[in-house]
Amino acid sequence: MMFRKSSLVFCTVICIAAFHASAQESAEFSACLDQAAGASGAMLECHKAEVGRWDPRLNAAYQTLLHRYKDKERAQLQQEQRAWLKHHLSETHRLAAQPEDIGDAAFLQSESFELDDLIKRTLALEKLVNEK
Repeated sequence: MMFRKSSLVFCTVICIAAFHASAQESAEFSACLDQAAGASGAMLECHKAEVGRWDPRLNAAYQTLLHRYKDKERAQLQQEQRAWLKHHLSETHRLAAQPEDIGDAAFLQSESFELDDLIKRTLALEKLVNEK
């Protein structure tokens, strides 16, 4: 039982650190996490709000590129986006489905991956938008 509790504490600490991993997070997200003070439910609400800030950016960049690109470039972009989304969703679900003995830490790890992956993809698409 003691090992189980220490494993949960360790996983929670790792997940909290992962939430702070991205340098691109908003100040609102950082403040929200500070206010959450390690409470997993509150941290998940912070995550939800931050995804709500990044998702429209990703969609705007993707739509801009779709309208800009023609033929092969457009088809390639669509194929890349579908592949990214498939991996993004499967990895998010895989992480969330970790064994029960790590409890909330699995969800926090999943949420951390989801946000970091969303930020990386958004920034990559925005870079393409700004290159042309």
